[in-house]
Amino acid sequence: MTPTTEHVHGWRRWLFGGYVLVAAVLVAVWGFSLIVPIKNLIEERMQEGMVAVANAAAVALQSSDLPASNVLGRIAATDDLRLTLIASDGTVLAESIEDDGVMKNHADRPEVITALSGEVGYDRRVSETDGVEYLYVTVPCAYEGGTTVVRVSRTMKQVNELTTNYLWMSLGLLASALAVAVAAAWFASRRAGMPVKRLEIMRTDFVANASHELKTPVAGIRLLADSIGQASADGDLEMVKLLSERLGKESERLQSLMGDLMDLSRIEDRERASAAGAGCDFGSVVMTSVEAHRAKAEGEGIDLTLHDRLPVGARATISATDATLVCDNLISNALAYTEEGSVRVTLAQEGDFAVLEVADTGIGIAYADQERVFERFYRVDTARSRESGGTGLGLSLVRHAVSRAGGTIKLASEPDKGSIFTVRLPLE
Repeated sequence: MTPTTEHVHGWRRWLFGGYVLVAAVLVAVWGFSLIVPIKNLIEERMQEGMVAVANAAAVALQSSDLPASNVLGRIAATDDLRLTLIASDGTVLAESIEDDGVMKNHADRPEVITALSGEVGYDRRVSETDGVEYLYVTVPCAYEGGTTVVRVSRTMKQVNELTTNYLWMSLGLLASALAVAVAAAWFASRRAGMPVKRLEIMRTDFVANASHELKTPVAGIRLLADSIGQASADGDLEMVKLLSERLGKESERLQSLMGDLMDLSRIEDRERASAAGAGCDFGSVVMTSVEAHRAKAEGEGIDLTLHDRLPVGARATISATDATLVCDNLISNALAYTEEGSVRVTLAQEGDFAVLEVADTGIGIAYADQERVFERFYRVDTARSRESGGTGLGLSLVRHAVSRAGGTIKLASEPDKGSIFTVRLPLE
């Protein structure tokens, strides 16, 4: 092995391992740092509901002529709850599940002591009766002229199940981040056969761009995680809900980046180019893509139309996978950069070529940017692209897919008037 080859293989191993390690550490720290705050939040919300049930039971006991055990049993039957009526000396007067006679005296229970003082009591512990961990909530109650306590209890099973679901979600995001890292590292290291100087330049550019794109959603996820923890500690449930929605969007963005990197590595893999060269019914692919975006267009008030003049069954020299990628990216971009107006998709035959045209009435592209829009990670409007979930790889993927199929893509655009992307693909 020559020194040059050793150098190339050395940085390939370093790059691959570095991506995986950084992604694993960042996402693992984020995921596991939220387990306790989320579990506490779930527990607090359950306790709020249990307080409402306890107060309702207290009112029902005062107004009903039925035996206390029947009242408590009916209320408990509506949910996975256990209700108990306790006298001021700790004696269990009625219970929704157990027989009154087998219940121990509850005078020393912390939540009962708190309720007898006139406040709402809370506790969480393993029950001496059945050995199951419960959440307990108590409220004072005037029953048959005496001071009593209504206690509502619920097993921790549901809290633990919801927390476990969150943990699995965190592990899923961790797996997504690792997949992005592996794809990015593999794609960069794949160029080891090029001259070292050119390879180093490409490695530096790609690592800088890919690291930035990976770091941004991970950093956003971490910041949102900290904010959710703080909002949870403050009891601000509305803020927790808002931040959770934003957290979901950041995870979707991470998954989108992973998908684009995998598509890019697949398209540029020359060893598999011939296997991907099988043609497809281009008109059918375009129609499917348009329909897939119609709901989004209607939701944003944009008129999305398809004018198909390509002969039925005409096959272009591009795989169905690559054709879908081309159509989806062009239509998605047109919708993302059009605030009002229309997106028109036209399909026609010109000689031995299928011609796809995607025209919009959006913000357009400045002349200085038009030559660079097909570069990897290049964004004309960074803020808008990030807001719409763009990764900066879409048009680069389109160009590579079209080029590999022997076609061409052109852009005509004027600022504030819209853009037209024209794809020409050979017909079989």
